[in-house]
Amino acid sequence: MLLTALLPSGQVLRYREFGCPHGQALFFLHGWPGEAHQGSLLHQAALDRNLRIIAPNRPGIAGSSPQTNRSLLDWPPLVEALADQLHLDRFLLLGLSGGGPYALASAWALPARVRATAIVCGALPAAPGPARRQLSPIYQAMLALHDHAPWILQAALVPAMRLAQHPPPRAALWLALRILGPRDRAALWPKDRFAHFFPAFRHAMQSGMRGLWDDGHPYALPWPFNPAEITSPLRFWHGTQDRNFACSAAAAFAASLPRASFHPCEDGHYSIIGNQAEAILDDLLAQG
Repeated sequence: MLLTALLPSGQVLRYREFGCPHGQALFFLHGWPGEAHQGSLLHQAALDRNLRIIAPNRPGIAGSSPQTNRSLLDWPPLVEALADQLHLDRFLLLGLSGGGPYALASAWALPARVRATAIVCGALPAAPGPARRQLSPIYQAMLALHDHAPWILQAALVPAMRLAQHPPPRAALWLALRILGPRDRAALWPKDRFAHFFPAFRHAMQSGMRGLWDDGHPYALPWPFNPAEITSPLRFWHGTQDRNFACSAAAAFAASLPRASFHPCEDGHYSIIGNQAEAILDDLLAQG
């Protein structure tokens, strides 16, 4: 069920909850393009561990108020306001894929509130420079368009949003999955497993081009904070078969942060959250 929070600023945040309603709080930050439904991948593991998963939609996504021209640091005040409204003093964070930079920004900006943070197959810094060459060719192309021809990228989102209204035919899905590693193909090909991933993608695409653009735009900019200054524990989980963000690049990034540890797994970008949910949550609870 999609819940609604009206924040003191007047902004609306839509969010979902999973796991144990009265358990220890964990804010789950969805990927891009994504939506709070991705938190369902943690539901059973959270229920077994007395964890309450709170998964908010970022501004402009699936009913949350839009917030244009924002940076990563515009997000932590919304997390804090939602935590206040839910009467939560301290909490854990988990950022999945594109939710990673938003989770790091929150850990940096809210040191008194965040117990520990897990970054799962997290997006890496993508400002113009050598670091971009470690991203997948598709991301490199999208970022180049973002910088030099944003109207082309925005136009390309329109047919993608239309196609996302229905699950792809099995033949089209099979062809798309050929570019992924075997663990990701195994995670996305079975119909029952694909059903966990598709609703969040569809709901995000229904948000419209403006919402998707505003949520993705901060990735292409220099991060307005130094993640090395985060004082709470950081745990990075990354698949060795991740073809979106290279495991070696993620390991190097984690090694540059004094409070971080790195956990490589024999998984891909999409399989890791399902295959490692129990280990990720156990480790996060041990830290926080």
